[in-house]
Amino acid sequence: MSRLPSLAVRNVGRNRRRSLITGLTIVFGVMMVVNGRGIIWGLQSMFISDTIDARLGGIQVHRTGYVDSVDTVPLKLNLPYDDAFRARLLSVPHVTGASGRIMFNGLVSNGVSQTMFVGRGLDTQHETEACPKSAQSVAPGGAPLLPGDEAVALVGSELAESFALALGKSVAVQTVSPSGRANSLDLTVKGLSTSAFPFENKRVVTVPLKTAQSLLGLEGRVTEYALRVDDPELIDETSVRLRALLGPEYEVHTWRELQPFLRDLINLQNFVLGTISLILLVVVLTGIINTMLMSVFERVREIGTLLAVGVKRRQVMQLFILEAMVIGVGGGVAGATMGRLISAAVAAKGIPFHLTGVSAVSVLRPHVTWTFTFSAVGVAVLAAVAAALLPAWRASRMNPVDALRS
Repeated sequence: MSRLPSLAVRNVGRNRRRSLITGLTIVFGVMMVVNGRGIIWGLQSMFISDTIDARLGGIQVHRTGYVDSVDTVPLKLNLPYDDAFRARLLSVPHVTGASGRIMFNGLVSNGVSQTMFVGRGLDTQHETEACPKSAQSVAPGGAPLLPGDEAVALVGSELAESFALALGKSVAVQTVSPSGRANSLDLTVKGLSTSAFPFENKRVVTVPLKTAQSLLGLEGRVTEYALRVDDPELIDETSVRLRALLGPEYEVHTWRELQPFLRDLINLQNFVLGTISLILLVVVLTGIINTMLMSVFERVREIGTLLAVGVKRRQVMQLFILEAMVIGVGGGVAGATMGRLISAAVAAKGIPFHLTGVSAVSVLRPHVTWTFTFSAVGVAVLAAVAAALLPAWRASRMNPVDALRS
């Protein structure tokens, strides 16, 4: 029994060509899964970063009921905007930035025609604390909103094109305050905003927070807070702490709840990767089964001899399983190592990736966790053992006399 492992290693070496082919199949399968996971995680990290760092923030805080009625832009569900409330939010562990915003709607006109628009009032002093990449949504040639800016606007690129608006031109916006007071204001176009979402390009006008507050009569108030969390993996945990801190008067939503399209895209990517991994697993299983069956057919007399000299049937079965395990461990470790090396090399250089609606070029950097790497090796070994069960059982069931006569 104690000699079975060494005998299994020797038997693998005896059939080098067949063992090499099987091992390479496992290497290829594990390497492709590790690389695929690395690319998918890299893409997802890039998408998430560009979403929460450029637009949403990792977490948003509103009055209770705001998100359910967000289509009607409920300005009456506003929040206080002062240093005390910001400090309260920033006191939660892992919250590193908080910026207030006002979302509103109204009419925008170029003096000839007019249309509906959705307005965003951003705190030019604190916005980059919550969304460090917010300036990347401004098309080249324009300038982002800066502290001290008043009576200026960033206009959606398609809205500006339809209204023949160029940088420096004037545009009039008209809206209604929560109390029903109508107000209008002339704004200077400082830049054009771009987004991956067509609606934002066609309808959104971004203004400084003070301008929005003055236009709506909401001095010292906002409709939402955008928060930055230092580690995206801790967003859900941080949102739970915020809910406990703020109580039922306020609601806390993560980017996944606010951006279901991106959440569904990530789920779809994971499903596709899982399907591809399953196909590769079937290929590996087929290769191992074929190899082990051929090994059984070619070693009939050897198996008969082992049984004739007193080797137990379960030991014969264990021998073939150990041989498959040796191939699985070798191929799995080699494939995982190659996969990680390729991912690390690509991540070190980075792949330039231009996201629609973002003026800056993002960089795709694949990354794979050690947990996933070890899991891939473990699955490869288990697959090798599972594939060897039937051939091993057939070998152990042979009649010694018939095997020796073969």
